[in-house]
Amino acid sequence: MFGLPSWLMVIPVLGFLVLIHELGHFVTAKYFRIMVTEFGFGFPPRLFGVRIGETLYSLNAIPLGGFVKMVGEEDPEHPRSFANQSIVKRTIVLCSGSLMNLLFPIIVFTLIFALPHEILSGNIQITGVAPKSPAALAGLRPGDTILKIGDKNVLNHIELIREVMTSVESQTKITVRRGPVIRGLNSSPEVSPVEEIFLTPRMIPPKYLVVSDNKITNTDEINLREAKRYNAQLNIGDIMTQGAVGIMIETQNLKSVTKRHPIWTAIPMSLIQIESIIIITKNGIVAWMTGGPDPGFAGPVGIAQMTGQAARAGLSPTLELMALISISLGVFNLMPIPALDGGRLMFVILEWVRKGKRISPEKESLFHLLGFIFLIAIILFISYKDILHILNGDSFVR
Repeated sequence: MFGLPSWLMVIPVLGFLVLIHELGHFVTAKYFRIMVTEFGFGFPPRLFGVRIGETLYSLNAIPLGGFVKMVGEEDPEHPRSFANQSIVKRTIVLCSGSLMNLLFPIIVFTLIFALPHEILSGNIQITGVAPKSPAALAGLRPGDTILKIGDKNVLNHIELIREVMTSVESQTKITVRRGPVIRGLNSSPEVSPVEEIFLTPRMIPPKYLVVSDNKITNTDEINLREAKRYNAQLNIGDIMTQGAVGIMIETQNLKSVTKRHPIWTAIPMSLIQIESIIIITKNGIVAWMTGGPDPGFAGPVGIAQMTGQAARAGLSPTLELMALISISLGVFNLMPIPALDGGRLMFVILEWVRKGKRISPEKESLFHLLGFIFLIAIILFISYKDILHILNGDSFVR
């Protein structure tokens, strides 16, 4: 757009998402008559500002953030200060920013589902089953076609992955149309039996070193013959990786289908979509903390790269990415980390537990300052990894 690099789209994207976050704090603070001295878009230095009543509305030079400056955020001396409000009011003000970030994706996904949109649809056929995997133990076999996960029809591999990843470590029903027992034989869908298979997707799938047949010496090794039944591309010395279920798939008879849903259906669908995203993210973080793969954290550099890739793909992918980032901002800000809304909320909860006894403003300020320094260090580290990711030629959007 206008000959500018597509990654610069990160500026309006993050700027808008932070603006609606801060707008949540601003509106609730004003509603409770808390004195707001400044509502700023961007971070200083200030470019210009307009004062309306007691509040300065400012536009600042660094357009990747925003802030709401309230009187006495830790010190309750001023009668209209934030700290002088009741625990309930302070909790609402602190949570309102994240609430706005979680409401925005509902609007985005509702519009996507309600307006005509194209989705890919086809037959998801299993081409390989990993030895000793949940799929193998449950009796899935190559040639089976996956029809449903739970009670939901799956139309493509993206829906399949999403449904599986929201079901890790819990028993899951998979409905399949059975393929021929003998490979190479064709069977008609009309006469192929449909069965329900129950299995439990794994949080952390194992990895196996492929070795020569009959030369297994460790439990983390697998012979070449078994490995090739799962993935014919594997050779001796390769690492055989598996997914949560332990299957390889391909989509047959792939076609594009235009769909739209009535608004009363699109709204609950958007809520289910957001719930799935939060569960998948949570599962990814838990798996990572227990020795699993990196769930794909991205800092400002990675977000800029992803935004550029989404912008090149079109408006719908860009809106979907904005919704994903907004969910991440909403959830992350409520985590009990110093300097974030969740860190401030933690002090409010401590005050409630201590029956109104506050932590001193000096200690709370020091706590948030140390937390801010820690957050900056984390962001710099993740940004360093993002740069290495880009230099290796990897894509953030798949």
